[in-house]
Amino acid sequence: MQDSFFLVVGTGSCQGFLQTALGVMIFAKPRFATAVLGEDDLSGADPLTGLLPLVETIVAEHAPSAIFLASTCTPEILKMNVSGCAAPLEARYGVRVYPCRLDGFDSAYTIGEDHVLQSMLERSPQTDEKNLVVLGCLSALEESEIRVECAAMGLPVPRFLPAESALDLPPVGPNTVLAPVHPFLFQSCAWAQRERETPMFRSLFPYGPDGSRNFYETLAAAFGKTVSYEARERETWAAVEREVADLRGRSIAFASDALVELPLARTLRAAGARVDFISTPQIYKKFHAAETAALTGVEIVERADRFQTFARLSELKPDLVVANLNIANALEGMGFTVKWSTELTFQPVHGFSSAGSLFGLFTSTLRRHDALAKRRLEDAVPAKPIDLDFFRVGAKARA
Repeated sequence: MQDSFFLVVGTGSCQGFLQTALGVMIFAKPRFATAVLGEDDLSGADPLTGLLPLVETIVAEHAPSAIFLASTCTPEILKMNVSGCAAPLEARYGVRVYPCRLDGFDSAYTIGEDHVLQSMLERSPQTDEKNLVVLGCLSALEESEIRVECAAMGLPVPRFLPAESALDLPPVGPNTVLAPVHPFLFQSCAWAQRERETPMFRSLFPYGPDGSRNFYETLAAAFGKTVSYEARERETWAAVEREVADLRGRSIAFASDALVELPLARTLRAAGARVDFISTPQIYKKFHAAETAALTGVEIVERADRFQTFARLSELKPDLVVANLNIANALEGMGFTVKWSTELTFQPVHGFSSAGSLFGLFTSTLRRHDALAKRRLEDAVPAKPIDLDFFRVGAKARA
């Protein structure tokens, strides 16, 4: 949404985290600014007074079609209702203002996208027509595949949320097929179900050849059509054989916080990898039902204790651990090969066309580790993992 601008309002500590998160999105080239609240601002003062000159500057310098007014905390914590400023600002400057919340109370950083999309859904037109809306941020390549496949199946032309413009909102109603492509968009789908009576779309998420097949076949069924993507799935597996071959028999565990763990683990198992342990921030039982059903026999832990996770991984000794940044260095120090979970949200991983990119995220790390291990063996320099007890003992005890 290149015509949009994000104005993040909150305390200094929250601002720092969000500014870092937005700043690393170099490929998306986000336009954003932060309004830091001081102690004197958290005293019940009208936030609109302080926001007026900021928004006036943003409109004058950037001319956005829409502004996302994002608060870093709830009104109870900030002692002010930032969302209540949206309507007056929109009326004053003639620019669409979407209020949304981006805060540390969420179990995963990816849920921020869920809040943004819900704020847009709330402004979408209502309709009783049978239409298709694909929900979730996608690359141009991923969107193009969905358009092509929908046309081949004779389905309505899909609308995407978000689209290129923040003002391009598809109509949503009781006959809309709202198809989420990410496993962290539960709140948006729940809002549409509750407020617009839009049925909850239940399928595997389009990660990997197996998930893509199920996603498209479920889409067709929603419009009363029966199609088979068995041949397309088989062809895609054959096309990514080089990547899949390096995954077969390798053990991969998830201890991450991106809320994409379930579909990734499912398609890695389909590729022949062994997934024995998954730690994920949150499981929405109905929303994730298809994914959890495909992971029968896998140990899945919700909101796991980090030390219990360390102990369990030490027992399992997986070849690769997908981990969040909070524990990645600790796991590296313990001798594990680690993949940062944040990398999984920057690459195209949806649909048949992105299967090679998806599996390559994992095989590249495994190949690099194997090459380093071979070099260490040749140079007779063994890796020295640190003791897990280091993290259990306090600073005074170590002193």
